[in-house]
Amino acid sequence: MLALVLAACGGSDRLDVHDAEPVDPPPRDAELVDAGWPEAAAWIRREVDEDRPVVMNILASWCEPCKRELPVLNAAAADNPDIAFLGIDHMDLRDNAEQFLEEHEVDFPTLFDIEGDVAAAVGGRAMPTTAFFDADGRLVSLASGELSESSLEERLDEIR
Repeated sequence: MLALVLAACGGSDRLDVHDAEPVDPPPRDAELVDAGWPEAAAWIRREVDEDRPVVMNILASWCEPCKRELPVLNAAAADNPDIAFLGIDHMDLRDNAEQFLEEHEVDFPTLFDIEGDVAAAVGGRAMPTTAFFDADGRLVSLASGELSESSLEERLDEIR
Protein backbone atom coordinates (compact mmCIF):
# COMPACT_ATOMS: atom_id res chain seq x y z
CA MET A 1 0.00 0.00 0.00
CA LEU A 2 1.20 3.49 -0.73
CA ALA A 3 2.63 5.41 2.17
CA LEU A 4 1.03 8.68 3.05
CA VAL A 5 3.45 11.49 3.61
CA LEU A 6 2.28 13.99 6.14
CA ALA A 7 0.94 17.16 4.67
CA ALA A 8 2.74 19.09 7.40
CA CYS A 9 6.19 17.77 6.53
CA GLY A 10 7.57 21.17 5.79
CA GLY A 11 9.25 23.46 8.27
CA SER A 12 8.43 23.73 11.93
CA ASP A 13 4.91 22.29 11.56
CA ARG A 14 6.24 18.74 11.68
CA LEU A 15 5.58 16.65 14.77
CA ASP A 16 8.74 16.69 16.89
CA VAL A 17 9.24 14.35 19.86
CA HIS A 18 11.10 17.11 21.69
CA ASP A 19 7.81 19.01 21.96
CA ALA A 20 6.05 16.20 23.84
CA GLU A 21 5.46 16.29 27.57
CA PRO A 22 8.75 15.42 29.31
CA VAL A 23 8.49 12.09 31.13
CA ASP A 24 10.94 9.30 31.92
CA PRO A 25 11.31 6.97 28.94
CA PRO A 26 10.27 3.33 29.16
CA PRO A 27 13.18 0.85 29.13
CA ARG A 28 15.00 0.32 25.83
CA ASP A 29 13.86 -3.31 25.86
CA ALA A 30 10.27 -2.56 26.90
CA GLU A 31 7.80 -5.37 26.48
CA LEU A 32 4.22 -4.16 26.74
CA VAL A 33 4.98 -1.37 29.19
CA ASP A 34 1.85 0.80 29.62
CA ALA A 35 2.39 3.99 27.65
CA GLY A 36 0.77 6.81 25.77
CA TRP A 37 2.26 9.47 23.51
CA PRO A 38 4.42 11.16 26.21
CA GLU A 39 6.16 7.84 27.02
CA ALA A 40 6.54 6.84 23.36
CA ALA A 41 7.97 10.28 22.56
CA ALA A 42 10.39 9.98 25.49
CA TRP A 43 11.54 6.56 24.22
CA ILE A 44 12.07 8.00 20.73
CA ARG A 45 13.72 11.16 22.11
CA ARG A 46 16.32 9.05 23.95
CA GLU A 47 17.19 7.24 20.70
CA VAL A 48 17.39 10.35 18.52
CA ASP A 49 19.49 12.09 21.17
CA GLU A 50 22.03 9.36 20.33
CA ASP A 51 21.65 10.07 16.59
CA ARG A 52 19.48 7.04 15.85
CA PRO A 53 16.42 7.55 13.68
CA VAL A 54 13.33 5.61 14.76
CA VAL A 55 10.71 3.47 13.04
CA MET A 56 7.56 3.27 15.17
CA ASN A 57 5.04 0.62 14.12
CA ILE A 58 1.51 0.77 15.50
CA LEU A 59 0.06 -2.75 15.52
CA ALA A 60 -2.52 -4.97 17.21
CA SER A 61 -3.26 -8.66 17.61
CA TRP A 62 -6.60 -8.25 15.80
CA CYS A 63 -4.96 -6.68 12.71
CA GLU A 64 -4.34 -9.16 9.85
CA PRO A 65 -2.09 -6.80 7.82
CA CYS A 66 -0.02 -6.28 11.01
CA LYS A 67 0.59 -10.01 11.20
CA ARG A 68 1.72 -10.18 7.56
CA GLU A 69 3.98 -7.15 7.97
CA LEU A 70 5.84 -8.31 11.10
CA PRO A 71 8.39 -10.58 9.37
CA VAL A 72 9.44 -7.62 7.19
CA LEU A 73 9.80 -5.37 10.25
CA ASN A 74 11.67 -8.00 12.28
CA ALA A 75 14.13 -8.52 9.42
CA ALA A 76 14.62 -4.79 8.93
CA ALA A 77 15.24 -4.26 12.65
CA ALA A 78 17.88 -7.02 12.62
CA ASP A 79 19.52 -5.70 9.43
CA ASN A 80 19.59 -2.02 10.46
CA PRO A 81 21.17 -1.63 13.91
CA ASP A 82 21.70 2.08 13.18
CA ILE A 83 17.91 2.58 13.31
CA ALA A 84 15.79 1.98 16.42
CA PHE A 85 12.49 0.12 16.01
CA LEU A 86 9.59 0.55 18.43
CA GLY A 87 6.26 -1.24 18.43
CA ILE A 88 3.08 0.27 19.82
CA ASP A 89 0.37 -2.28 20.62
CA HIS A 90 -2.81 -0.31 19.92
CA MET A 91 -6.06 -0.67 21.88
CA ASP A 92 -5.64 -4.39 22.43
CA LEU A 93 -6.34 -6.82 25.24
CA ARG A 94 -3.15 -7.46 27.20
CA ASP A 95 -3.40 -11.27 27.00
CA ASN A 96 -3.92 -11.07 23.25
CA ALA A 97 -1.01 -8.65 22.90
CA GLU A 98 1.32 -10.92 24.87
CA GLN A 99 0.37 -13.94 22.77
CA PHE A 100 0.68 -11.91 19.56
CA LEU A 101 4.22 -10.72 20.33
CA GLU A 102 5.30 -14.23 21.25
CA GLU A 103 3.71 -15.94 18.23
CA HIS A 104 5.18 -13.45 15.80
CA GLU A 105 8.57 -13.32 17.54
CA VAL A 106 8.59 -9.52 17.68
CA ASP A 107 12.25 -8.63 18.15
CA PHE A 108 11.91 -4.95 18.98
CA PRO A 109 10.61 -3.17 22.10
CA THR A 110 6.85 -2.71 22.23
CA LEU A 111 4.73 -0.39 24.35
CA PHE A 112 1.09 -1.06 25.30
CA ASP A 113 -1.24 1.82 24.39
CA ILE A 114 -4.72 0.86 25.56
CA GLU A 115 -6.16 4.35 24.88
CA GLY A 116 -4.86 4.77 21.31
CA ASP A 117 -3.03 7.94 22.33
CA VAL A 118 0.04 7.30 20.16
CA ALA A 119 -1.89 6.77 16.92
CA ALA A 120 -3.87 9.94 17.60
CA ALA A 121 -0.69 11.94 18.22
CA VAL A 122 0.95 10.93 14.93
CA GLY A 123 -2.24 11.01 12.86
CA GLY A 124 -2.56 7.27 12.34
CA ARG A 125 -5.96 6.33 10.95
CA ALA A 126 -5.43 2.77 9.71
CA MET A 127 -3.81 -0.41 10.93
CA PRO A 128 -0.95 -0.87 10.75
CA THR A 129 0.53 2.63 10.78
CA THR A 130 4.27 3.15 10.70
CA ALA A 131 5.84 6.48 11.66
CA PHE A 132 9.38 7.37 10.57
CA PHE A 133 11.36 9.81 12.73
CA ASP A 134 14.68 11.27 11.61
CA ALA A 135 17.69 11.59 13.92
CA ASP A 136 16.46 15.07 14.91
CA GLY A 137 13.22 13.61 16.30
CA ARG A 138 10.93 14.95 13.58
CA LEU A 139 8.24 12.83 11.98
CA VAL A 140 9.36 12.56 8.36
CA SER A 141 6.66 10.27 6.96
CA LEU A 142 3.73 8.14 7.95
CA ALA A 143 2.87 4.88 6.18
CA SER A 144 -0.71 3.77 6.41
CA GLY A 145 -1.28 0.07 5.81
CA GLU A 146 0.98 -2.90 5.27
CA LEU A 147 4.57 -2.18 4.25
CA SER A 148 6.45 -4.31 1.74
CA GLU A 149 10.17 -4.89 2.02
CA SER A 150 10.85 -2.36 -0.75
CA SER A 151 8.52 0.33 0.62
CA LEU A 152 10.09 -0.06 4.06
CA GLU A 153 13.60 0.24 2.59
CA GLU A 154 12.59 3.48 0.81
CA ARG A 155 11.40 4.96 4.11
CA LEU A 156 14.54 3.82 5.95
CA ASP A 157 16.64 5.63 3.35
CA GLU A 158 14.59 8.80 4.00
CA ILE A 159 15.41 8.88 7.71
CA ARG A 160 19.12 7.95 7.54
